[in-house]
Amino acid sequence: MDIINSYQDDPSKEKNLVYMAKPIYGGWVTFTAHLNLKYNYPLFKIGKRSETNQRNYGYDVAYQNLKIEEIVKKPNLMITAIDKHYYEYLHLFPKGTILVIHDPTELKGKDNPVVKYIHNFRIITIRETVQKYLKDNFNVDSEFKVHPFHEYKSAIEPLSYKCVSVSRIDFDKNTDLLLKANLQLEEEQQIQIFGAENRLYVHHKLVQLNFKDYWKGKFDKVYPLQYENKDILKGCKYMIDMSTIKNDGGGTQYTFLEAIHNECVLILHNDWIDKGTLFVRGKNCLGCSDENDITQILQEDSDYQKIVKDSKKILRKHIDVEW
Repeated sequence: MDIINSYQDDPSKEKNLVYMAKPIYGGWVTFTAHLNLKYNYPLFKIGKRSETNQRNYGYDVAYQNLKIEEIVKKPNLMITAIDKHYYEYLHLFPKGTILVIHDPTELKGKDNPVVKYIHNFRIITIRETVQKYLKDNFNVDSEFKVHPFHEYKSAIEPLSYKCVSVSRIDFDKNTDLLLKANLQLEEEQQIQIFGAENRLYVHHKLVQLNFKDYWKGKFDKVYPLQYENKDILKGCKYMIDMSTIKNDGGGTQYTFLEAIHNECVLILHNDWIDKGTLFVRGKNCLGCSDENDITQILQEDSDYQKIVKDSKKILRKHIDVEW
């Protein structure tokens, strides 16, 4: 089967979303869900056979399995994420298909098929650092768009923790810094950790830091984010995310947007903040470089209402964006 004739995306018509990756948690998944929730774009996955029924994707989103031969015939295709398990299908998509690149790690590796076929696609990046990386390293022009954000409502009780982390538990999330800070903090000041775990990271980096004392486990893929039927972020003062990604940063992730939506004070890694101009320490977020910085912020526990108010300006762009 060869590439189907090229087509130009019609921005006035709905997109047909295709999720081509294995992860069931994290930013790729959340991004795809927000596109569906916000614009009601249908969602598909590649299956060995086509199904008429829809399956549960999470976040009150449904998807349909279709054979690749049927998917590539649909108009206005947008691949919302891709990993190595689906590289074999890349050459089958019509030229001009939208492909979203989330971070530089998606292009690493010798003979990466995404790099090989990237000029067949219309590329959208969700952070300006990623846009620059593509241009500088692959001479690929891309369109920068901020993450779309669906304004979800909450009608359930808050969990009422003071500081939480709701990102994946992984190397690039630097969860070990949170645990090192917890060892220095009083119980009421400690960070409570939620999210899907990379077991290799936990085994090598976190077990000795009393990880299980603070990890509450995965949360269901629903909005609002919930634990034991209570809203994790509502009423929470701080949301901390120590993410760092090589050749990336400066922009937003969904954990940031969810926190702002719930009027939490954002605590971010200085390396992330310094990669762009969007986040400014002391204006719309707080910055940390290590566990001692985290400890100092949570021990001082100052009034940061002005920071919360300023961070709301960031969220508005993500609510208003058109995809």
